[in-house]
Amino acid sequence: MNNLTVAAAVAVALGAASAAQAAGTCAAPDYALYVAGSSAAKPAFQTALATDLFTGESSYSSTNGDFEAFCGPISTNGATKTGLTAGSVAIIFYRAEGGSVVGALPVVSGNAVKFLDLTGSGCNVTNPPTTGTSQANGTTDSWGGCVTAHGVELGVTDLEPSVFLASAKNYPTAYSTAVFGTASPAQLTALASGSIPLFQQVFGIFVNTSGINGGAVGQSINLSKETVAQILTGHYTDWSAVPSASGGAVSSTSQAITIKNREAGSGTRTGASLYFLGQECTTEPIALKDGAASNDSYATSDVLKAAASVPGSITYASIDNNGKQSNLSMASLSGVAPSNLNAATGQYDYWYEATAITGNTTGNSGGITTTGGSAIASFLTGGELQALASAPHALDIDVIPGQGGNVAAVPLTSSAGAQTIYINPFTRSGNSCNIPAEQN
Repeated sequence: MNNLTVAAAVAVALGAASAAQAAGTCAAPDYALYVAGSSAAKPAFQTALATDLFTGESSYSSTNGDFEAFCGPISTNGATKTGLTAGSVAIIFYRAEGGSVVGALPVVSGNAVKFLDLTGSGCNVTNPPTTGTSQANGTTDSWGGCVTAHGVELGVTDLEPSVFLASAKNYPTAYSTAVFGTASPAQLTALASGSIPLFQQVFGIFVNTSGINGGAVGQSINLSKETVAQILTGHYTDWSAVPSASGGAVSSTSQAITIKNREAGSGTRTGASLYFLGQECTTEPIALKDGAASNDSYATSDVLKAAASVPGSITYASIDNNGKQSNLSMASLSGVAPSNLNAATGQYDYWYEATAITGNTTGNSGGITTTGGSAIASFLTGGELQALASAPHALDIDVIPGQGGNVAAVPLTSSAGAQTIYINPFTRSGNSCNIPAEQN
């Protein structure tokens, strides 16, 4: 028995493995899986692993926060669920950098992209150093530091891959084809046909209220869906001209509107384009007002910071980002506040269903010869991420009815610590253009 297995077995015998205990084994695991895609989906993956796969979880996050790894000894329960050996060490690399782009394009092309690497000098630490920014290095994947290239074994997209089309400016045209590869509409449709529904993610509109009504931060904003569409198309350019869904104008004083967009290919941007502007879903879609690609943000954290820095800005993101920037307020839509509860009760329908796409999960894992990637991927996508009271413990997550054995008749809840999980009786059934329909 090698030292890695002995260390893992001792950790299991003690009943838990601390971060310090696991840190010495995560650079040379028995099993590995490489996941890339949606940043909004990442917390659900981390929770699933901590809850049902590991006996103690060690987390590693790059200095920019978009390259992560979750590692630990496999618990007895995890071994039962995966068929892998209890006490052995598994690591799941999760790349959120690039979002839905890296959840789809590399799966089609087979191209390798950068993931966190714990094997280099100074890399097997809680915050492995990486160099680069999403804006400057994201489209060419020219990251440095503790990263190495590897194939995407499990891709995650915020919406089904078939909606990321150039015809609606939702295809990631700024991303290097030499690095990430390409995907035709037919290939994206084929990818979507084999994708696996995971859970629903609730999105919201974020407004920098500085300057509105004289400059107060944290004001309540109430907009209709139609009004948001007119803002995102550039029809309204000043908040004093924007009608509030509560009556009157949003602002009694002049304050220019600045639209802060994500880049083409972003699942968050695609969802906003579909929901408010009818992109991909109508014969006469409205165009999102967007300037040069260099003005777009290539990560959720970046677009929120950009909006928070300019009074009167508006952007879009999953609602779990609420409160991360003090200048930003989430807008209600026609009097309904964005929440996973309001989504589950049918009052708020700005949500979409994240999907997983299986790539190549066999063979070498970035210089670490391992097997078991397929078993971990099957564990995650075969019910673990879909089931009520399992992984979706984030503020933006609802459970899809009929998935993972969930009853679909009424909104059901399950407490997960301080967070309540809801089954949404409504689903888009794998087509983001569908009007949510109740499942009986």
